[in-house]
Amino acid sequence: MKIYLKTRNSKWILINNKLEHVVIRGKRKRVKHILAGESTDPPHYTTIKKSIELPATIINKLISALLDKKKEKLIVVIEPTSESRYVIKIVEGELNIIDAIISEITSKSKLSVSRDESTI
Repeated sequence: MKIYLKTRNSKWILINNKLEHVVIRGKRKRVKHILAGESTDPPHYTTIKKSIELPATIINKLISALLDKKKEKLIVVIEPTSESRYVIKIVEGELNIIDAIISEITSKSKLSVSRDESTI
């Protein structure tokens, strides 16, 4: 599993892990996830199996769900298209895994998804 994320200031990060942080407020406990990664060079790829545009508000949830599937052989590249939207490019791996995760997240949040089935 490799997840490459291009930040808004054009730096590339290879996301490796997520850290759990427990926040206690009064009687409530909440688990927050912090993404961990390392700076890297831009990924090199020649073909894209699928391209999906998503709102920026669910990118952390998507990455967190992808990290739960560490054993899968996936290569995903995530780049910002605007201030509020990102494009997810599936370079390698099973498309149905990504589709299942995205449909689960979007059904819970009722957000719009743009899908491009074209291959470059």
